[in-house]
Amino acid sequence: MTMDLADAHLHLFANGYPGRYGRSPAGAEELAAYQDIRRVHGIDRALVVGYEGEEHFAGNNDYLASLVGSHPWIAPVAYVSPDGPADGQLARWWAAGFVGVSAYLADTEQADRFAAWLTTAVPQLTAARALLSLNATPAATARLGTALAGLDACPVLFSHLGLPGSRPTPPTPQQAAETLAPLLDLARLPQVGVKVSGLYAVSEPAHAWPHSAARPFVDLLLERFGSRRLYWGSDFPPSLDHVSFSQTLEPVGLAQLSRTEQADIFGANLRRALDGVQAAR
Repeated sequence: MTMDLADAHLHLFANGYPGRYGRSPAGAEELAAYQDIRRVHGIDRALVVGYEGEEHFAGNNDYLASLVGSHPWIAPVAYVSPDGPADGQLARWWAAGFVGVSAYLADTEQADRFAAWLTTAVPQLTAARALLSLNATPAATARLGTALAGLDACPVLFSHLGLPGSRPTPPTPQQAAETLAPLLDLARLPQVGVKVSGLYAVSEPAHAWPHSAARPFVDLLLERFGSRRLYWGSDFPPSLDHVSFSQTLEPVGLAQLSRTEQADIFGANLRRALDGVQAAR
């Protein structure tokens, strides 16, 4: 099968994602399940997002490092706390096959700490053309502009439409723009992109596919960032608590795009970003 998709956001956990029912919605073997998904849907690369923000997920970076050698389709980003990693850790992660780092920033205080670390890590991140995957609320995003401007060689991908929050009905275009204003301001930085992922988290209820409440945000991001800076992501396996994998492949707001634009969002953009990382190593 010709591989033509690339997934910009998924997770793999040694002990499984606990999910809303206390067990992984992907089953006991998440890696095997995703391997089958790759085969059926033609996914040739995947940005696997490290996460260690809760006790259950401790050691996720080490687990991802153990997978890279035998699974060349995996491009992992290592979880970092808002304060960044210990001295020397970035070099060890690059040697282990990580393509960048992932951070989860819930508020301005965490964002300020992360921005402070970024300013000290610019030489190491830039030399490696490291990819940054950021789960950041709009309030947190508003504090990152200056630090991210200094990383012009590094792809920066904001997850889940920029975390605009959930709602039962679609916002007006003005409301959507006000909610995502900090992220839209970063469209001036050519290295910044946004993942079309986690649409269930914008919808009430979360299972209400095709998540029409997300449509104004998708429209706005297409307008401001363009199809060359949007990245499809499945958010496997958390998304499976709410929708099927096939439904993640049909996010609202993209059907009207040209084949070339869709090809960019569903794979080509991520491949270009990862090729840039590889070229720097």
